[in-house]
Amino acid sequence: MNYEFWYGSHMAGFGLLAIITWAVLIIDAVLLGVWLWQKISKK
Repeated sequence: MNYEFWYGSHMAGFGLLAIITWAVLIIDAVLLGVWLWQKISKK
């Protein structure tokens, strides 16, 4: 097994996981912000 290939593929997988995690966090924050804004604007 080529070490460079193994390391590169694992780093790419970690980068993809990090991007997905950040995307979920950002979407979650936006949805929470919209929900709070709707609650505040209704009052």
